[in-house]
Amino acid sequence: MQLVFHVVKNCKCGNVVYVEVPQREELSIRCPKCGASIQISADEFVEEVKLRDCEVRDWERIGALSTTVQQMVLQALESGRAPKGLWPLLVKLRDVGALICT
Repeated sequence: MQLVFHVVKNCKCGNVVYVEVPQREELSIRCPKCGASIQISADEFVEEVKLRDCEVRDWERIGALSTTVQQMVLQALESGRAPKGLWPLLVKLRDVGALICT
């Protein structure tokens, strides 16, 4: 599991540009379609947890969570990404062996 920052920007040409970086900082990139410069401020980045390859090993522990939290955890595992607020729970589940992440 890794904490990353991402932003989605629209270029003047209509192209959608996705940027993912390991730390939040101001950035200037070029649109791959038209070459226009796109400025990104540090405030525009969203924190997210990138899960890599994780799977459930202890369904009893996952079952002990509320239904809403179970759904959030399973959706995160399926998509490979989770909101930053879910990070402490995912780390705890990994540390107790309920999740295995490579």
